[in-house]
Amino acid sequence: MNAQSPGHRTQSMRLPLITPIVVLASAFVFSAVAQAGYTVLGGTPVTQGQMRIGEDDFERLKTKLPAPSPSFTLKETRVETEISGVLARVRVSQVFQNPHPDRLEALYVFPLPEDCAVDAFSFQIGERVIVGEVKRKEEARQEYEQARNEGRKAALLEQERANVFSQSVANIPANSEVTVHIEYVHPLEIDEDRYVFRFPMVVGPRYIPGTPVTRPNVGRGWAADTDQVPDASRITPDSLPEGMRNGNDVFVSVKIDAAMPIQQIVPVTHELDIQQTSETHAAITLKNQSTIADKDFIVEYRLAGNDSTLASLTHRESEAEDGYVMLALQPKWSIEPTEITPRELILVLDTSGSMNGPAISQLRLFADHVLDHLNPNDEFRVIAFSNRSTAFQPDAVSATDANIQSAKQFVRSLRASGGTNLLPALKLALGGEADESARPRYMVLMTDALVGNDHSILRYLRQPEFQDARVFPVAFGAAPNDYLISRAAELGRGFSMQVTNQDNSPEIARRFHELPSQPYMTDLQIDWGGLVVKDQVPSRLPDLYAGKPLIVLGRYDTPAIGTITLKGNVSGQPVQMGMELELPEQEAEHDSIGPVWARQRIRQIWNRDVGAETPAGRAEITELGLKHQLMTQYTSFIAVEKELSEAPQGQLITESVPVMTPEGMTQEAAGRSVAAAKPAPQHQVSTNSTPALPAAAAPATVSTPAPASTPSPAPRSSGGNYGGGGGGGGGPIGPITGIVSLGGAAAAMMRRRKSRRNNQDVVR
Repeated sequence: MNAQSPGHRTQSMRLPLITPIVVLASAFVFSAVAQAGYTVLGGTPVTQGQMRIGEDDFERLKTKLPAPSPSFTLKETRVETEISGVLARVRVSQVFQNPHPDRLEALYVFPLPEDCAVDAFSFQIGERVIVGEVKRKEEARQEYEQARNEGRKAALLEQERANVFSQSVANIPANSEVTVHIEYVHPLEIDEDRYVFRFPMVVGPRYIPGTPVTRPNVGRGWAADTDQVPDASRITPDSLPEGMRNGNDVFVSVKIDAAMPIQQIVPVTHELDIQQTSETHAAITLKNQSTIADKDFIVEYRLAGNDSTLASLTHRESEAEDGYVMLALQPKWSIEPTEITPRELILVLDTSGSMNGPAISQLRLFADHVLDHLNPNDEFRVIAFSNRSTAFQPDAVSATDANIQSAKQFVRSLRASGGTNLLPALKLALGGEADESARPRYMVLMTDALVGNDHSILRYLRQPEFQDARVFPVAFGAAPNDYLISRAAELGRGFSMQVTNQDNSPEIARRFHELPSQPYMTDLQIDWGGLVVKDQVPSRLPDLYAGKPLIVLGRYDTPAIGTITLKGNVSGQPVQMGMELELPEQEAEHDSIGPVWARQRIRQIWNRDVGAETPAGRAEITELGLKHQLMTQYTSFIAVEKELSEAPQGQLITESVPVMTPEGMTQEAAGRSVAAAKPAPQHQVSTNSTPALPAAAAPATVSTPAPASTPSPAPRSSGGNYGGGGGGGGGPIGPITGIVSLGGAAAAMMRRRKSRRNNQDVVR
């Protein structure tokens, strides 16, 4: 890595350095207590914080599952991560087992990070390893179906959303196991000196708006396909009731090569064994060896170093291949604003059923802090939504003590129920013509984003009339939809944050408040000098916030050495940073940059066309997927044994892997069908003489959701309970957290009063 310290910069102005303010997420832990009364299943020890289904419960559950079997199909998942600098290389192994006397096809819907580049895929049975390759989606599906029907072993990996994938493994022999290997690379989340690694484990239930279509469903999920979410049945896997788990033990290990001294490692969501092998290296494993797949795995670590750094990485396999460059600007400066521009702050609060429990309590605390720390000249609005949207006041109001206290009472009265009908809430928040002379609009969207109509929502945010607004999504819950959260921030030129059930919400809110109130650098541009760099991503650079790094990628074909300059404005004054950059003729190191660039380029094209895909965009994404062997919306990984290793025995049984209900969520609150609430259909069986229906088009085996627990396909006329007093919801508020919140409220109130007195003195 090439890095230049502040002494090597050329600047138009000198900026003071300050010590970074560190946010300790998880300083106060809200812990859920596991239910008692469950025993050991199959002789496997139960580790702390886990639950296993008792033998009697398991027998009862089997009769209600969509595909009853003596044991769960997915046996375990192993996650091995190597972090180098700002990139993580992750290897995921999924072990599927077949307890039947017949052959098995296993189907599994699971999450991966929305910004990951999946670039390797294979499956192993015994000592044999079958390596996959990327092909066009339709071609890969046809090849898989043909191999499945011929009795050959095959595995297919498809992307349903940027963060939702489906796995199909065909012809697992009787009483045998198959291990599927998936490999991907993705950039870490960075905030000041905190580096965050996140591994998602469960696809949360999505709210599916719209009217059911008349054709058969395209997948096997609990939701019917609708006119607004035509693939709903492919992103809604059956889930077990809360308090019950599947057989999937998850093992996680993380190795860190930080290249800088590691100051602290914080286990955010799970108890960890941490070994710091050197000043810059660490090895992390789960304290209990394994865990259950009911929430994201999150760990963060802090690095030493307070200087602003403009660093570069390059990779070029050979002269015949494209080269790739990555720039990382890590700002450490902050400035004291001489004048804070008055804003209109719009809080949009998710009160749908999936937010019930710890998530709604965390949301209340976060919103409380944001309201307490409004600037005296700000105006604000508060909008709560579930099936319908309700505004605190019809129009924006001034940030007076009385208005803020009334808004806080409105927030405390919110109850979680109903569906996540997000799009009407955004229309209420951002609708109307923007006044060029009006104050800037900052929308803070607090939600778990568990919706199926992601693309319609993102398309709405792309409309030109909303380009004046900045969007800052804050994700809540154990398994939020990071695809919608991060893309909304990107399209809205803001940034996103996550508050887990275990986090100290007011402390994260404090950090959140610091950032959007004063962008560090605006109007950013990169002058590449005489260097020829193509397809820069992002093409339009966002505002730069203190402590939030900027990652820029590009490709090149002409080796050269030159000086590049990053230009921007700080408080209206020009500032620039320069560095010498070499684009080498050949560089074997940093081979992850190519896939990361390609994935970000795909992301850029998709964001441009989201909700209105074009033939040109589809063709470009497909070409990038095939060239870089990456999973995309239009390309899939397919691995097939070329010849039969053994004659197929018996019939082919198809089973879907039920997922767990995310931590803190209940099936009633989520308002969707679950596996144990459905009648038990028979196994789907196929023979070699009669080809089976494709997994994506098996209407005979798709069950319609039970009316009592299914969200209405269209928004209902009534929404959640917005009246009454009290806090409600789940998750206790600790006394220390309460004191912190009260102290912040008192300080903010004094600040507003002092500001008003000063203004009155000026008037006099």
